[in-house]
Amino acid sequence: MSDLIIIVMVFIEDREGVFDASIDKVWKLVQVHIKEGSKIHPSAKNVVTEMLDENTFINSWNEEINGQSSLIKAKGTMFYPVGVAFEMIEGPFAGSTYLIYYIPMPDNKTGVVLAGEFMSLSIDPTVGDDERLRSLVLSTFDKVFYEDCEYLKNIH
Repeated sequence: MSDLIIIVMVFIEDREGVFDASIDKVWKLVQVHIKEGSKIHPSAKNVVTEMLDENTFINSWNEEINGQSSLIKAKGTMFYPVGVAFEMIEGPFAGSTYLIYYIPMPDNKTGVVLAGEFMSLSIDPTVGDDERLRSLVLSTFDKVFYEDCEYLKNIH
Protein backbone atom coordinates (compact mmCIF):
# COMPACT_ATOMS: atom_id res chain seq x y z
CA MET A 1 0.00 0.00 0.00
CA SER A 2 1.41 3.37 -0.94
CA ASP A 3 1.22 6.41 1.30
CA LEU A 4 -1.20 9.16 0.39
CA ILE A 5 0.72 12.37 -0.20
CA ILE A 6 -1.11 15.61 0.38
CA ILE A 7 0.00 19.19 0.07
CA VAL A 8 -0.40 21.21 3.25
CA MET A 9 -0.81 24.97 2.75
CA VAL A 10 -1.02 27.80 5.26
CA PHE A 11 -1.12 31.56 4.89
CA ILE A 12 1.15 33.26 7.40
CA GLU A 13 1.45 36.92 8.25
CA ASP A 14 3.87 37.98 10.96
CA ARG A 15 4.15 41.68 11.83
CA GLU A 16 6.12 41.25 15.05
CA GLY A 17 9.67 41.94 13.84
CA VAL A 18 11.42 45.24 14.48
CA PHE A 19 15.06 45.80 13.59
CA ASP A 20 16.97 48.26 15.75
CA ALA A 21 18.32 49.83 12.57
CA SER A 22 17.35 52.36 9.92
CA ILE A 23 15.86 51.22 6.61
CA ASP A 24 19.18 52.10 4.89
CA LYS A 25 21.11 49.82 7.24
CA VAL A 26 18.53 47.05 6.70
CA TRP A 27 19.05 47.34 2.93
CA LYS A 28 22.80 46.99 3.44
CA LEU A 29 22.01 43.76 5.29
CA VAL A 30 19.80 42.55 2.42
CA GLN A 31 22.66 43.11 -0.02
CA VAL A 32 25.28 41.52 2.25
CA HIS A 33 23.20 38.32 2.22
CA ILE A 34 24.21 37.86 -1.43
CA LYS A 35 27.90 37.48 -0.57
CA GLU A 36 27.93 36.51 3.09
CA GLY A 37 24.76 34.47 3.62
CA SER A 38 26.59 31.69 5.48
CA LYS A 39 28.25 34.20 7.83
CA ILE A 40 24.88 35.72 8.67
CA HIS A 41 23.13 32.34 8.94
CA PRO A 42 25.68 29.74 10.14
CA SER A 43 23.22 26.82 9.87
CA ALA A 44 23.12 27.38 6.08
CA LYS A 45 25.90 25.29 4.51
CA ASN A 46 27.28 25.38 0.97
CA VAL A 47 25.54 28.65 0.16
CA VAL A 48 25.60 29.55 -3.54
CA THR A 49 24.08 32.76 -4.92
CA GLU A 50 23.54 33.36 -8.61
CA MET A 51 22.53 36.86 -9.70
CA LEU A 52 20.05 36.72 -12.61
CA ASP A 53 19.98 40.52 -12.91
CA GLU A 54 20.68 43.39 -10.53
CA ASN A 55 17.53 42.67 -8.46
CA THR A 56 16.86 38.96 -8.92
CA PHE A 57 18.88 36.08 -7.51
CA ILE A 58 18.73 32.36 -6.85
CA ASN A 59 20.11 31.10 -3.54
CA SER A 60 20.76 27.46 -2.79
CA TRP A 61 22.04 25.96 0.44
CA ASN A 62 21.92 22.90 2.66
CA GLU A 63 20.22 23.16 6.03
CA GLU A 64 18.99 20.81 8.70
CA ILE A 65 15.22 21.13 9.10
CA ASN A 66 13.30 18.93 11.49
CA GLY A 67 16.39 16.75 11.95
CA GLN A 68 16.90 16.16 8.21
CA SER A 69 19.47 17.71 5.91
CA SER A 70 17.72 19.39 2.99
CA LEU A 71 18.84 21.14 -0.17
CA ILE A 72 16.92 24.39 -0.37
CA LYS A 73 16.70 26.67 -3.38
CA ALA A 74 14.90 30.00 -3.47
CA LYS A 75 14.43 32.71 -6.08
CA GLY A 76 14.33 36.22 -4.66
CA THR A 77 13.55 39.58 -6.19
CA MET A 78 14.53 42.77 -4.37
CA PHE A 79 12.15 45.71 -4.57
CA TYR A 80 14.19 48.51 -3.03
CA PRO A 81 13.22 50.01 -0.59
CA VAL A 82 10.02 48.02 -0.01
CA GLY A 83 11.20 44.44 0.46
CA VAL A 84 12.03 41.09 -1.12
CA ALA A 85 9.68 38.59 -2.79
CA PHE A 86 10.63 34.91 -2.59
CA GLU A 87 9.61 31.74 -4.38
CA MET A 88 10.84 28.46 -2.92
CA ILE A 89 12.03 26.29 -5.81
CA GLU A 90 13.43 23.20 -4.03
CA GLY A 91 13.31 21.77 -0.54
CA PRO A 92 10.66 21.09 2.06
CA PHE A 93 8.80 24.34 1.27
CA ALA A 94 8.98 24.11 -2.56
CA GLY A 95 6.09 25.99 -4.14
CA SER A 96 5.82 28.48 -1.28
CA THR A 97 5.76 32.19 -2.10
CA TYR A 98 6.20 35.01 0.36
CA LEU A 99 7.21 38.62 0.85
CA ILE A 100 9.37 40.20 3.48
CA TYR A 101 8.75 43.91 3.52
CA TYR A 102 10.15 46.74 5.59
CA ILE A 103 8.44 49.67 7.27
CA PRO A 104 10.54 52.68 8.34
CA MET A 105 9.77 53.62 11.95
CA PRO A 106 10.75 56.45 14.29
CA ASP A 107 14.04 56.30 16.21
CA ASN A 108 15.98 54.57 13.39
CA LYS A 109 13.99 51.36 13.65
CA THR A 110 12.52 49.27 10.83
CA GLY A 111 9.46 47.06 11.02
CA VAL A 112 9.72 43.66 9.33
CA VAL A 113 6.62 41.92 7.95
CA LEU A 114 6.48 38.39 6.61
CA ALA A 115 3.44 37.47 4.52
CA GLY A 116 2.97 34.48 2.29
CA GLU A 117 1.50 31.16 1.34
CA PHE A 118 3.62 28.27 2.59
CA MET A 119 3.27 24.71 1.43
CA SER A 120 4.80 21.36 2.16
CA LEU A 121 4.13 17.72 1.35
CA SER A 122 2.72 15.45 4.03
CA ILE A 123 2.27 11.71 4.17
CA ASP A 124 -0.01 11.69 7.22
CA PRO A 125 -3.10 13.92 7.00
CA THR A 126 -4.18 13.08 10.57
CA VAL A 127 -1.41 14.91 12.42
CA GLY A 128 -2.63 18.50 12.14
CA ASP A 129 0.05 19.30 9.61
CA ASP A 130 -1.17 22.83 8.95
CA GLU A 131 -0.32 23.86 12.51
CA ARG A 132 2.93 21.91 12.39
CA LEU A 133 3.85 23.68 9.13
CA ARG A 134 2.91 27.08 10.61
CA SER A 135 5.06 26.35 13.67
CA LEU A 136 8.02 25.17 11.59
CA VAL A 137 7.90 28.21 9.29
CA LEU A 138 7.58 30.69 12.17
CA SER A 139 10.38 29.07 14.18
CA THR A 140 12.63 29.11 11.09
CA PHE A 141 11.92 32.79 10.50
CA ASP A 142 12.42 33.59 14.20
CA LYS A 143 15.91 32.06 13.95
CA VAL A 144 16.66 33.97 10.73
CA PHE A 145 15.41 37.22 12.29
CA TYR A 146 17.61 36.73 15.38
CA GLU A 147 20.66 36.04 13.20
CA ASP A 148 19.90 39.11 11.07
CA CYS A 149 19.64 41.24 14.24
CA GLU A 150 23.01 39.98 15.43
CA TYR A 151 24.67 40.67 12.07
CA LEU A 152 23.13 44.15 11.86
CA LYS A 153 25.21 45.13 14.90
CA ASN A 154 28.31 44.82 12.67
CA ILE A 155 27.04 46.95 9.80
CA HIS A 156 27.92 50.64 9.87
